[in-house]
Amino acid sequence: MSRVTTKLLSPPDAVITGCVLGLMCFSVLMVYSASVSVAEVRYHDPLRIIRHWLFYIPVGMVIMWGLSRIEVTWWRAIAVPVLGIALTLMLAVLIPGIGKEINGAQRWFSLLGLTLQPVELLKPAVIIYMAYYMGSFPERLTRFSTGLAPMLVVLGVALALLLLQPDFGSAILISVVCFALWFVGGVPIRHLSVLVLSFVPLAAMAMMAAPYRVQRLTSFMDPWNDPLGSDYQLIQSMIAFGSGGLFGTGLGQGVQKLFYLPEVFTDFISASIGEELGLIGTLSIILVFSVLLGRGIWLAIRCGDMFSKLLIMGCVVVLGTALMINLGAAMGLLPTKGMPLPFISYGGSALLGECVLIGLVLSVQRHQPGNKRIEKRAAKSKTIRSRMRSTSRKRANKTAVMAAADQGLEHLF
Repeated sequence: MSRVTTKLLSPPDAVITGCVLGLMCFSVLMVYSASVSVAEVRYHDPLRIIRHWLFYIPVGMVIMWGLSRIEVTWWRAIAVPVLGIALTLMLAVLIPGIGKEINGAQRWFSLLGLTLQPVELLKPAVIIYMAYYMGSFPERLTRFSTGLAPMLVVLGVALALLLLQPDFGSAILISVVCFALWFVGGVPIRHLSVLVLSFVPLAAMAMMAAPYRVQRLTSFMDPWNDPLGSDYQLIQSMIAFGSGGLFGTGLGQGVQKLFYLPEVFTDFISASIGEELGLIGTLSIILVFSVLLGRGIWLAIRCGDMFSKLLIMGCVVVLGTALMINLGAAMGLLPTKGMPLPFISYGGSALLGECVLIGLVLSVQRHQPGNKRIEKRAAKSKTIRSRMRSTSRKRANKTAVMAAADQGLEHLF
């Protein structure tokens, strides 16, 4: 980053920053409310979970601020290396002894007592690569072999590694993001149509290959078929939303968190919000996310180059899709899937990944050439320099005149 760019760096967008900080502050209240009973029984310390959460939040804010200061050209330059690192970590997590298995899935690294998911690095890495490829080689997009095919290979490798963990939800999420970027980036519709017709049967086969995925689908379609088994979590979540009514039972007064709804402070925290704050609380969260995502789309539209536009759009699609999957699963509108509610659900890796996405958005926003504050400060600096040069010239001229006058009076002495 040059000295001039650093000096004229625009402040982070107030709307995006305000929405993210507001969601994080709200998360502290809800995670504490939903986790205190579990922490007391599980760890004999009611503050154990919230203390961990209060560690991740400032770390995420520092990451978001730091990434926002990096020039956009750097993201374009490191697109391929970042993707290579992300895929390497996704492969390493599958190696016994390196990756950590939790509940039958091997998706985590254990580092200094913390559990980190490499998929949270894979999401921004794929976005940066797709934006780089379509922004740098737009002439290649007209042909399938040079346009969509190379990007499809990258997506295929990422999906294969995700299904080996297994993480079907993240595979769907990354697929949706890539399709959205391809559409916005100018990939011909005929290529995307053929790809969709081929992708749907493959996704159905991948789902049918695992019995638990089929079970989740059937429980979603008929949640009362097995109320004490596979459908238990969804039913308890629906009860939480129903008992909350319009205004909720009150913050901290929810009942489902008392071991009726498992792990309510993680993927099903939206059910706790619906119970304690009611429909009003749920709609308020949706409104804040709508402002956040809408602001991101507005910034993307204003971008002059395709790389920056796709970078912002990819981050917005990830957050928006995660929001819809989380709320849809908790309300019984979509098959049950462990997808955290962005910036609110307890989960260190997910929060850090979400802060990386916002950091990328702010990186584009803070370095836009048309930013009014940058232009104003640049114009002011130019005016000051012009005045200083004018003053220096006047002083030089005055000195020269005085010197000439002195020389003209030498004969008198």
